[in-house]
Amino acid sequence: MLQYIKFTNLPVTNQRRAVRFYREKLGMRILQNTPYKNDWRWVELGIPGGETAIVLVRKKNIDPDDLPALVLAVDDVQSTYEELQARGVVFTQGPRPAPWNPEQRFALFRDSEGNTVLIGSSYDE
Repeated sequence: MLQYIKFTNLPVTNQRRAVRFYREKLGMRILQNTPYKNDWRWVELGIPGGETAIVLVRKKNIDPDDLPALVLAVDDVQSTYEELQARGVVFTQGPRPAPWNPEQRFALFRDSEGNTVLIGSSYDE
C-alpha cells in the first residue's frame, strides 16, 4: 500500500546556496548530504515533522519559470508571508485568494535558484 511521497526533486544550479536559503530562510533541515555523481551531492531537505523530502537536483534550464517548482502548505498564509519577509524572502506576489479555490489563499516568491515557490493554505485552513 502507498504510504506517502518520499521525496520530490527541486532543480538548482548551486546546491550550497540553495541549502543555505532553505535552511536560513524557510527553516528546513538537512536529512542527507552525501557524495553522489561527479561534483554533485545527494542533498535531501525536510520540513521538521514532515514526511516528504526535497532532493536538490541539477537544474538544466536556468531561465526562471512562472509555474511553481515547489508548493508548500502553511497553516496561515498571511502570518507565514510576514514571517518569511522578515527573514529576507522577497515575494513576487503577496497573499490573495486562489483562483482555483477562493476559500484558499496563496503567495509566491523566488528561491535562491530562481524557482517560483508557492505558499498556500492547507486543506483545513
